[in-house]
Amino acid sequence: MTASRLLLLIVPVALMLGTVIGLTGIEHSLAGLGKTEAQRLLVARAGIAMPYIVAAAIGVVFLFAAAGSANIRTAAWSVVAGCAAAISMAAAREAIRLSAILANAVHGRSPPVQIDPAIMVGAGIALMAGIFALRVAVKGNAAFAAPMPKRVRGRRALHGDADWMLVPEAAGLFSDAGGIVVGERYRVDKDSAAAEPFRAMDRQSWGIGGRAPLLCFDATFGSSHVSFSPDRRLQDDVGDDSDRTQMGRRARGARPVERGCADGDRASARGGRTVHVLDPREPGTGFNALDWIGRFGGTKEEDIAAVASWIMSDSGGVRGVRDDSSAPRRCSLSPR
Repeated sequence: MTASRLLLLIVPVALMLGTVIGLTGIEHSLAGLGKTEAQRLLVARAGIAMPYIVAAAIGVVFLFAAAGSANIRTAAWSVVAGCAAAISMAAAREAIRLSAILANAVHGRSPPVQIDPAIMVGAGIALMAGIFALRVAVKGNAAFAAPMPKRVRGRRALHGDADWMLVPEAAGLFSDAGGIVVGERYRVDKDSAAAEPFRAMDRQSWGIGGRAPLLCFDATFGSSHVSFSPDRRLQDDVGDDSDRTQMGRRARGARPVERGCADGDRASARGGRTVHVLDPREPGTGFNALDWIGRFGGTKEEDIAAVASWIMSDSGGVRGVRDDSSAPRRCSLSPR
């Protein structure tokens, strides 16, 4: 655990507990500020609630001050612990007071009815601060994201007017069992680390990537193919089969469709090339197109940027520093 993370874990809860303990009993000092009996009573009631309100305010201010930090979840859990401790101290203080007057309780009034409203207000505000801190602990920096208006996109040649699929819909369409991994079941732009720059060597910048459930395609619906060739052509079935029969260099394909596949594979075999059939319905075959990252001279960041540019570029042009004609051939598609 780093020093900054340790400080974020200790400082909020220590400040909140110190505030509650230090300000307890301040109502006796504040009561002297009132000139009339009603004013003194009002100020005293405010003094009773003040320790818990100030502690809650310290926790919330600390969360906003730490917003954007990679260790925001650590600070949030510390604030949650501080709020829980403040509420527990308020409950214990009121329980002691009620037990002292229980013998003299007015007939027909139960002890809960005699709970001090000032204590209830202070504990309630501490509870709301704790709920907010718990939300930050779960969502991270995404809890501070301001609502953005929905963009109206025009139709485009590459992606049309596509929008994000809802995560429950994606989970229903792509289960976690299948031969082709489509992605992970989470929104990258909603991740707690979305606002931070990605660094391959810094686990805090990864978010939940690599730990989220997978979205897999078992080839039971639809029709598509993926082709990796040195000239970066991505064509329909007819063009792909004709290319593979004529191309003198290597070409690798992964297709869940049956039409034309057998003829094209036989023609490729007659041309002296080895044919590997990767069927997502067969558990014995599989590949990972990202196996080459960081293994051929480039940095991991450059290779990841190249893959992202191949998949997500709006213009379809060269975007990654490693996006050259030899990069697709580095993808290891041989069956394991």
